Amino acid sequence: MTPATLRPFAPADAASCAAILALAGRDTFGPVASVAAFTAATQGEDILVAERDGIVAGFAAVHTGDAPEHFLHHLYVHPAHSGLGIGTQLLAAVAARFGPRLSLKTQLANTGARRLYARAGWVEDAGDGGVDILGAWIRVRYRAAPPGR
Repeated sequence: MTPATLRPFAPADAASCAAILALAGRDTFGPVASVAAFTAATQGEDILVAERDGIVAGFAAVHTGDAPEHFLHHLYVHPAHSGLGIGTQLLAAVAARFGPRLSLKTQLANTGARRLYARAGWVEDAGDGGVDILGAWIRVRYRAAPPGR
């Protein structure tokens, strides 16, 4: 399996990222049908793109406005590239850059994402959750591996 190349977002990536959000994010984020909607959804966020064989395969967007607290707002992989470790790569890169005070929220029903986060060492915060228009959600926090591990 060829790992993805991770790089900063460029304006030319907007259409590809909007398509990924429309496909991969429709069940958790709702419909995003245009580049303008993608731009609005990621306004002011630090975006990292995963590219595989010259094609944008996924992206992660982090809200950094509340530094030192950072919020992983988006992590999506195009369904055609699912299961190749791209989500894991993006998650690790975001954690390395923005951790240890990094969190995200995920829908309780999104069991695939919850498994990904748990495998990567993220911890669900049972005391921080709620309900939004998509259903029940829980906060998940990055936990760096202890020294020597």
